[in-house]
Amino acid sequence: MMSFLGLSIFGAVLLMLPISNSNGEWLSPVDAFFMSVSSACVTGLVVLDIGTDLTIFGQLVILFLIQVGGLGYMTLTTLLIYLVGKRLSISESKIFKLANNSELQIDIKDFIIKIGLLTLACELIGAVLLLKDSVNIVLTNNPETKTAYLSGAFHAIFHSISAFCNAGLCLYSNGLESHHENYFFLLIFSSLIILGGLGYTVLHEVLKYFDKNKVNFSLTLHTKIALKTTCILLISGLVIQFALIYIQDLPTLVEHGLSLKDKAYEIWHNLWVAFFQTCSARTAGFNSVSINDLGEASHLFLIVWMFIGACPGSTAGGIKVTTLVVIFATIYSSVKNKEFVKVGNRSITQSNQRKAIIVFVSAVAMIIFFTWILFIIEGAHHFNFLDQLFEVTSAFNTVGLSTGITGKLSDPSLILLTICMLIGRPGPLLFLMAIIPEEKGKELRCPEEGILIG
Repeated sequence: MMSFLGLSIFGAVLLMLPISNSNGEWLSPVDAFFMSVSSACVTGLVVLDIGTDLTIFGQLVILFLIQVGGLGYMTLTTLLIYLVGKRLSISESKIFKLANNSELQIDIKDFIIKIGLLTLACELIGAVLLLKDSVNIVLTNNPETKTAYLSGAFHAIFHSISAFCNAGLCLYSNGLESHHENYFFLLIFSSLIILGGLGYTVLHEVLKYFDKNKVNFSLTLHTKIALKTTCILLISGLVIQFALIYIQDLPTLVEHGLSLKDKAYEIWHNLWVAFFQTCSARTAGFNSVSINDLGEASHLFLIVWMFIGACPGSTAGGIKVTTLVVIFATIYSSVKNKEFVKVGNRSITQSNQRKAIIVFVSAVAMIIFFTWILFIIEGAHHFNFLDQLFEVTSAFNTVGLSTGITGKLSDPSLILLTICMLIGRPGPLLFLMAIIPEEKGKELRCPEEGILIG
């Protein structure tokens, strides 16, 4: 918890410096801290135009914060510990597993090295695939640019890291809206977002599963749930968002009186809009169309998808897909009055059931509370309630999507959103564990007594 706060303060100090800002002036402490927290917590909400308001130095600071925040402080420091030839203590090993949401018996040294190599490989491949389009974008904006390839390479690296870390921070003023018809560009972003959202444990197991030298290796329940639920959410999200575009008859996305050929292209284009926004809403935060172009029904749908998020141990936020599955399995077993909670052909431990309920309930409670506080602070501005709920959900689940009110919020509201991000990045469970002291002594069992439920 303290590592993300410390990293954010360090980044804020650097972003405040005149060398970080294109106007050569000192940046407001609140704006600097907000941008630093948004980067370190890989959220993506912004009060500045990163591509124009910040210098190369400022952009490098943002990139550094994204990479460290995406990997996680514990992962990075553990990697450095092993690189200098030292080992983790037993307590440090437990903290590392807790920080990476892993209860598996793993070789931490092997796991941490593979995390570093896997991250580097994904981000490098992503940067190479984005390079051509990035250079063309630089040349389009400024045909006279002599350093187009150098600038394009930096853009490609920045966006590859931002996408894989699910940060959603972009060097283009309107995000990816100007490139909404460059489907290859969007495909690379989507692929990096999905890979980053699966989590290192899942990617490590999948690579091991396809290893020719594996012996009687099978995927764990965690990995099976993560892969299946991710596919279900992406497909169902695509169908729902695509249907909402036409049900709401959005004037910017749905035109009437088109020829058959143009209508086919429109449908193809809106399929990409639906897919990319569904993919991005699972904590990436990029947008290929203005969020305001989508209707309120779409906003509510995106809020649900942002709340769910991606997989544990990943660069993404949200309550996580495994939590959702355990919650549904627990409800189903309770309604059917079953003795055990099962997923597939495995029983879920009571400990995991309790954790899932804590994460779900505490996340809902915190989002409602912070939205209420934001509504009190910004009451005079009469922002739409759904917009404020959208903003808080996006911040708490480290997504970065916005309906456009971020830059219009007052300083107290921005501080409130930074608190949301700092709690949401490690997750509500870790936050509660950090602030609630552990009870000492043996727990006494009290007599049971029934109460009426429902």
